[in-house]
Amino acid sequence: MKIGLVCMLKGRGMKKGFTGIKALENLPQNEIDKKACEAALYNIEYTLECLKWVKTHGQGMFRVSSSLIPYNEFWQWKSFDSILENLKVLKNFAKDNNIRLIMHPDQFTVLNSENRKVVLNSVEILNHHYEISEFLGVEDIIIHVGSAKGNYKERFIKNTELLNEKLKAKLLLENCHSVGIEDVIEICEKTGVRPCLDFHHDRIKPSSQSIKNYIKKVIKLSKNRVPLAHISSPAGYEKKSYKSHSEYISNEDLIEFRKYFDLFDIEIEAKGKEKAVKKVIDFLKTM
Repeated sequence: MKIGLVCMLKGRGMKKGFTGIKALENLPQNEIDKKACEAALYNIEYTLECLKWVKTHGQGMFRVSSSLIPYNEFWQWKSFDSILENLKVLKNFAKDNNIRLIMHPDQFTVLNSENRKVVLNSVEILNHHYEISEFLGVEDIIIHVGSAKGNYKERFIKNTELLNEKLKAKLLLENCHSVGIEDVIEICEKTGVRPCLDFHHDRIKPSSQSIKNYIKKVIKLSKNRVPLAHISSPAGYEKKSYKSHSEYISNEDLIEFRKYFDLFDIEIEAKGKEKAVKKVIDFLKTM
């Protein structure tokens, strides 16, 4: 059982070096290189700090931020020896301390979009994550199905053909607000992609059966790897905040989902970050 910290420590984010893409438009390449490299090196050092927290206080899992290498499409980051050397430091630290690293591209990754341009952009996003995953030894890249319109499952299945096999082998498909775990399992069975089970999303978009009826299939489709899951509690139960994460995982949810901690490596999706992770670990010690 591993318990995962997501991306950063409480109150501190990654640096991008620029306020947005428009800020890059009129800059010479050498200025872009300088600012982006400085931001990337800061992010890598900060990630190492997070990994050290996981080693000391956590339970051996960490989600690497998608912002680790900012604005990758605007500069040749792989040509910077300082970046590659520091990525190797991260990889070795995680390996030496048995920390499972994962990645989770953002909401712009919609592999089954009805818009071809969005699909091709999603492939590029995934290719970028694959490149970083190779430098860091990451074997798990989690994505959502994306669109739930029309023949969305068929589009997802077909568009996985655009991915190279090594990338595809690292993918996990998570149930979300609009696609339940039942449909995720169907897609995984047809594509060979592994599933990732989000317990809270199942409350928002339940399948035809109780979540407990899908556990065996999720484990089987994980291909002899420890399956991944997400746990979170809603910020509130009124409609406007039900989908938002709370500061901590509620005691009620910890009691309800305790039995799954022995079957999955579980990411803690909570605004409290490392404080929320520590609360879960302390709670489990009392059970």
